Amino acid sequence: MRVTPRQIDTVRTFARRHFGDDAEVWLFGSRVDDGRRGGDYDFLIETSFDQSDAIVERKLALIAELQSSQPFEDEKIDIIVKRRSSDFEIPIYAIVKNEGVRL
Repeated sequence: MRVTPRQIDTVRTFARRHFGDDAEVWLFGSRVDDGRRGGDYDFLIETSFDQSDAIVERKLALIAELQSSQPFEDEKIDIIVKRRSSDFEIPIYAIVKNEGVRL
């Protein structure tokens, strides 16, 4: 896994700040593979929040805060937010759960 302990702590802290103490954070994509180089940071945030407007606002605020933090300064960050209350499933959710790493 190609993230530092400081980056893990930062993303978990900020995700909980924006999405509540029960928010779960998953890393997926190229940063999970130690054999690869470079790449953006792909995170899935699982939250109990269910209002779309609030989720979009919080997602944008989280990305802005991460990109302005020292551990992620100016890095490309992609975030997917999954609502726990929704039965809606898309393939990326299964990929994250099978190939990603819960932080």
